[in-house]
Amino acid sequence: MENNTLSAINKGCWGIEDASSKSAVRAFESVRGDGAAEPPVWREMELRPGLRLSAFEAALFKGFSFSYHKKNNYIDFGFFLEGSIINNMHETSLGPLRVENLPGSGGLGFFHEISGVVESTVEGRARTIHLHISPELLHELLCTDMDSIHDDLKGVLENRNANEFFIHHTMDPAVQAAANELFYGFVGDNCSRLYLEGKALELIGLQVMKLESPERGRSSGLSLLEIERIKSIQDELKEKFDNPPTMAELARAHMMSISKIQAGFQQLYGMTVFAFLKEYKLRKARMLFEAGDMNVSEVAWALGYTNLSHFSAAFKKKYGVLPKKFLTSVRDKKVRSYANEKFKQ
Repeated sequence: MENNTLSAINKGCWGIEDASSKSAVRAFESVRGDGAAEPPVWREMELRPGLRLSAFEAALFKGFSFSYHKKNNYIDFGFFLEGSIINNMHETSLGPLRVENLPGSGGLGFFHEISGVVESTVEGRARTIHLHISPELLHELLCTDMDSIHDDLKGVLENRNANEFFIHHTMDPAVQAAANELFYGFVGDNCSRLYLEGKALELIGLQVMKLESPERGRSSGLSLLEIERIKSIQDELKEKFDNPPTMAELARAHMMSISKIQAGFQQLYGMTVFAFLKEYKLRKARMLFEAGDMNVSEVAWALGYTNLSHFSAAFKKKYGVLPKKFLTSVRDKKVRSYANEKFKQ
């Protein structure tokens, strides 16, 4: 059932079955399966001409699926935040594509027309958020940064060819944090359109620069093999952030000197290995607080901090507030949002 009174910014919020006739970016068909704890929800709104925001949220169960169809000229930025689903893109100019979406994965694609089937693989909550932007608007926004972006995206924006493309990637910590902030701002009732548009543009800017042109990496003096090794080290640090390997262990495992690893991180990510790990942990902490299921001590221990005061000091330096106060504000906001929803019912 349509609900156009969720907030003052008049965003659309529909059950997945009803979204097909309402959405400007997707048509949904053939929803299969029953037994969900709550019906899947699709939210969507126009932030400005040429830029739309959409979000999908559900408590899914194994065996749930739906088909979809897209026919427009938007470039799609996708960010998968929670759950596990398979996106089977059956009809694309690149042939069939099967993408496994897990928390922290993302996709960037440009297809004039595409059809596919989304299916859940496990029970549990699923959250995704998408930004849909016209090539003309993105070209205007990037302006002098065109030489720094991924070649496939650059080709679309410069209209050099009609090639369609799709990139599946792991989100950088900064991207993942911004995507979660945008999601919770969008589904809540306390954020203005100005906030959502600003956060959407921040997210696009972060993602575009993270998927930089390979030429930019090579200009740093790193070989393609070294670039791949640095990226593999980054992936390992994300996976083992609570008990990270030492620099000596990384050097042996990836066959690079410690100095080369440090120089590579500085050139590719603009920070040292230690700074990257600290940044990743603090963004992870904020995401855990926003989930609201853990207290300050539990979050600190989950991130590998053995000294609670060190964690609190680092969090305050990053976000300007102590973690306990931040967690309290998150929980208060959720209580207000829940009370507003009950009042509207």
